[in-house]
Amino acid sequence: MLKHLLKNRFWFFKALETYGLGIYFIIRHSTGTFDPPPNSVLDLLDDPPFIFVLAVVGTFVLVYSLWDLNTFLYKPIMTGLLTSVWLIFMLGFVFHDFATGAYVSFQAMYAGFVLVTMISEITLKE
Repeated sequence: MLKHLLKNRFWFFKALETYGLGIYFIIRHSTGTFDPPPNSVLDLLDDPPFIFVLAVVGTFVLVYSLWDLNTFLYKPIMTGLLTSVWLIFMLGFVFHDFATGAYVSFQAMYAGFVLVTMISEITLKE
């Protein structure tokens, strides 16, 4: 397992970042400091089903990074799910910033950087 973890450490950290995004929404929503404008995209994305999707995709990536599964289409499906999740949340942060009239927030920039690193890793390794 350690051999696979060292080989797939990039995907291990992306799994942890995906878990971190879910934890961010759980903490912000439960403390009451996260108050999106009404009918905002983030008002929808902080609901439990979307947090559950983050956990499922994070677990999917974690399994790949620890056991290096080479079964039929596991890696393309895993990278597609992970890229889709981060793209959805990055767009949610950008639309939220647009709705509040703020410049691009740290959350939107961070999600964008995670998305760029994933896309560059996928295109350069394949």
